[in-house]
Amino acid sequence: MTASVRARAVISRRALVDNARRVAERVAPAQLAIVVKDDAYAHGVPEVVSTLIAAGFHRFGALDLTTALTVRELAPDSMIFTWVFGEHDDLDVALRERLDLGVSYPSMLERVAESAKRTGQRATVHLKIDTGLHRAGVLADTWPRFVARAAELQKAGAIDVTGIWTHIAEASYERDSAAILRFEQAIQIAQEAGLHPRVRHLAASAASFERADARFDMVRVGAFVYGIAPGDGIGPHELGLTPALTLSTTVTHIERANGRSHAQIPIGHVHGLYSDAVNGVTVAVRGERFPIVSVDRTMARIDVTGSSIATGDAVHLFGDGAHGEDSLQVWADAMGTIGEEVAIRLARAAERHYVD
Repeated sequence: MTASVRARAVISRRALVDNARRVAERVAPAQLAIVVKDDAYAHGVPEVVSTLIAAGFHRFGALDLTTALTVRELAPDSMIFTWVFGEHDDLDVALRERLDLGVSYPSMLERVAESAKRTGQRATVHLKIDTGLHRAGVLADTWPRFVARAAELQKAGAIDVTGIWTHIAEASYERDSAAILRFEQAIQIAQEAGLHPRVRHLAASAASFERADARFDMVRVGAFVYGIAPGDGIGPHELGLTPALTLSTTVTHIERANGRSHAQIPIGHVHGLYSDAVNGVTVAVRGERFPIVSVDRTMARIDVTGSSIATGDAVHLFGDGAHGEDSLQVWADAMGTIGEEVAIRLARAAERHYVD
């Protein structure tokens, strides 16, 4: 690692493919749509999508239109579902590129229909019901009117209601069961309005793995494909998953004072390493683990007292454990957050290297 490189992310293609196959087997016969939001969780959209297509996966979920269009370039024949749109997003392009559009509001439904009329391209849409998470979606009391309008637009040839979908909180078994019931009721109302969606989807990583009744026709899985576990003591290995990304840096300086030795690494607050890492997580150097004892704006210090660690030594923050490092999930649990948030924060600007 050169002095100009702050952090290095080594990403295993084999881990990505093995994890995706593990998830696909688990959720079958439901189809797996692999989510690639936030630059594929900081793993890099181009390489991730290309790797998974080569392995036979052809369904992807892209949070925003820009990412969805990038995926379309890489995957001209794949199903690409995208669901968050800004007021200036060009829906005409989305329709021409045959993207599946998540529609969460009546105003968005009308906007899609206008684009279909303008382009002469029938829009493929998935209608979203809010089942309790309140992360967008049409509320239950306005759902009948919403699906009735969608049925009118479908009959007019503007849209094809391919799917109905929602998010659930994954907060408790009981709350998720209630959300699943509300989802089933929403599907019934849509059918009574004359819609017959072929793709019903509700579950993300954790729910898709744990609950057969949450899978329906398709699941949207991001974190698990990258080997990022849900937390609360459950690590990737308990799920049969392998972390695909290993993040490392180097020792830039050794401080010795008052009988203690501290190694400096060039990752600090501005790079996404927050103070809650102090005395909460360890890093691995030469196969041994050492605690982070301070975090400043642009660097952190590791207590390496009693070791022979030197400037230039590799420091592994998290990964698959091959270098003695903890998993990303251990970091997330210690810092009171979720693994994907830590990965995106710390690895997004790292220099990436892909290995088979």
